[in-house]
Amino acid sequence: MDYVDANILAYAFSSDGLKSEKSRQLLKDHELVTCTLSLDEVAWKFFKISPSLAVSVVRGLQSAPKLSFLPFTRDEFDDFTRLLEHGTAPRDAVHAATALKLGCKTIYSEDKDFDKVKGLKRRVPW
Repeated sequence: MDYVDANILAYAFSSDGLKSEKSRQLLKDHELVTCTLSLDEVAWKFFKISPSLAVSVVRGLQSAPKLSFLPFTRDEFDDFTRLLEHGTAPRDAVHAATALKLGCKTIYSEDKDFDKVKGLKRRVPW
């Protein structure tokens, strides 16, 4: 199972041409996991446009059959703080620590900061 970052999830519910198309295809074809922080990040992006749009997107995420949401827990704190010490931004560190704890080797993200995280290979779906 691979980890998916919030930016890919947001593209899946936007109209950004190839990026949106490939992100939707990724959600359809792959077993993916993400942290509940992604729910906040994606909802906030669309909430700024329209609260009702945010609700629609959240419902779409909820109905994605191959996408699992897992919480960030105390179990990830050691990896989280290690990542912070190495300069990873806090939200990225939450995602990376969660992915590492789950044993994910790949993270789908447009964020190049994940390239510096030992143990994760960043991929983009386009």
